[in-house]
Amino acid sequence: MSPDRPYHHGNLRQAVLDEAATVVRDRGASELSLRELAATIGVTHAAPRRYFPGRQDLLDAVAVEGFARLGARLREAVEASPDYRKQIRSVARAYLEFTISEANLVELMFAHKRGAGGRAVGESAVAAFTPMLQMFRRGQAEGMLAHDDPERIGLIFLATLQGLAGLVNCGVVPAGRLDALLDDAVARFPHGP
Repeated sequence: MSPDRPYHHGNLRQAVLDEAATVVRDRGASELSLRELAATIGVTHAAPRRYFPGRQDLLDAVAVEGFARLGARLREAVEASPDYRKQIRSVARAYLEFTISEANLVELMFAHKRGAGGRAVGESAVAAFTPMLQMFRRGQAEGMLAHDDPERIGLIFLATLQGLAGLVNCGVVPAGRLDALLDDAVARFPHGP
C-alpha cells in the first residue's frame, strides 16, 4: 500500500457518504461507483467496503441521509409559522425547493431498491414526513381542516407536490410558473370541517 493511498481516513464513512451525495446530485445514482469514490477520497478501493459492503448499501445510506435532510427542512418550515394556513404554504415551498434542487437525490430516495438497508430507508422516510402529518393533525384539531384521515390528506398533499416538482424537473412546467401553481395546489386542500 502506497503512502499516498492510506487505508485509514479521519471519518471514512462520512467522507464516502458526502462524496456519494455529490455524485448523486451532480450525475445521478447510476454513476455511483465505490471504486471511483475511494480514488476521489484518496483511500484504497477496498476501504469504503468496511462500511458499505456493496453499492446498494451505499445507495441506501445516501437515501437515509437524504430523508434526514428533507425532514429537517420540513420541521423548520412547520416551526417557522404558528399559523396553520401559512404552515401549509411554507411546508409546500420547502418540499418543492428540496425536490427541485436535489432532483437526483429525491429520485434515489423514492426509487431505491430496498436492499439490506431498505428498512432504515423506510423508517427515515416516515420520520421525514412526520412534521407534515403533525401539521395536518394540528389543522384538524384546530378546526382548520376537514375531519378526514390526516395521513390520507398528507399523502394527497405529498403526491401533488411531488407531481409539481417532477413536472418542473423534466421541463414540462417552467420554474417561473411554480409559485402560481403552488398557490393553486395549496388552495385545493380543505380548510374547514
